[in-house]
Amino acid sequence: MMEEGKKINFYRLGLENGRRYRMELTDEYRLTGTGGGVFLYLAPVYDSRDRDGSWHRLVLEGDFYRCKYEVLVMATNENLTEQTEKAWEEGSSPDLFWPEGSYVRKVNTDDFLLHELKGRYLWVLIRISGAAVDSHFCMEGFRVEFPWTSFSGYLPEIYQEAGQNSFFERYMAVFQSMYEDLEQQVDHLPRILDYESTPDENLGTLLTWTGKPYGGAEPGAEKIRMLIRDLSKIQTGKGTVRVMKQMIQFVTGRDAVIMEYFKWHDWMRRGASQLERYEKLFGKNEDQFCVILDLTREGQPVVPEELQKLLQEYTPLGMNSNLIFLDWSSQMDTHCYLDKNSRLAIPERADTSGFSLDGNYVLG
Repeated sequence: MMEEGKKINFYRLGLENGRRYRMELTDEYRLTGTGGGVFLYLAPVYDSRDRDGSWHRLVLEGDFYRCKYEVLVMATNENLTEQTEKAWEEGSSPDLFWPEGSYVRKVNTDDFLLHELKGRYLWVLIRISGAAVDSHFCMEGFRVEFPWTSFSGYLPEIYQEAGQNSFFERYMAVFQSMYEDLEQQVDHLPRILDYESTPDENLGTLLTWTGKPYGGAEPGAEKIRMLIRDLSKIQTGKGTVRVMKQMIQFVTGRDAVIMEYFKWHDWMRRGASQLERYEKLFGKNEDQFCVILDLTREGQPVVPEELQKLLQEYTPLGMNSNLIFLDWSSQMDTHCYLDKNSRLAIPERADTSGFSLDGNYVLG
């Protein structure tokens, strides 16, 4: 494995300290812009503390639609921050005052070498030109790698005599960049696999590894993290009331009431006169349990078929579930509960003034 070089990362919060012209920094810390004309971003100066230090590579990440983008990178031993800031404040592009031969300029190139640059201080200027009204871009950020390194150091000495900016070195740099990018992905793999710290866009991949022990649409990021965290408890607790309630709450956002046969039947021995009514409500077979879900409360949309599949997944072998929804159209003598899905009306005074139909008064 090659010795890892240094990187300057201008991502997310790293973009906040730069100077912007017509660009907007979103809440997700991405640089965006829409329309024609010129957009500029000037990154803060970076001090490598290495006089005549070498620079290796710049990688830009973003999407550009009908835009031309230029990346200018300057390195000098002299700190030109004052001159650069002054040009910006006066409304001029800073590169107009940069010394000749001290910078590299690339157009519509998001990955390029900086081998010809030497210096302690580094500036990066990005200029984007929109070609039409519907032109737009979204820039994730960029990184600069240093110092200069080469795969030729692993080869016989005869291959190292070509020089830093020779054709052979540039040719080898193509494969070196591919290797370093792959190595970086491998190094970041533990962070990607950590469900608590990985970006939200990676959670969908982690979710597929769980077998998706739920029904319905894909949940949000917070719920996915909760699901992965409790997955072992969910899998080992299948067939229990606790886990079934947890999964119903996960899918619907509502707390269910689960009435098992023994809970009400053993109690009803004391009052056998009501036994027939309870059997009508909760079932008369020992292998049946009742799941009551209150739809009068706020929660996620419920698809009965998908919820029934979920119950089957978490129902013990040989048991059957009876799914009951509490809504405002429940009939009396069924699952109609005061202050749940029914309420007592407040009598109001009737007014019969002027309303009649076929000689009969209509109260209203």
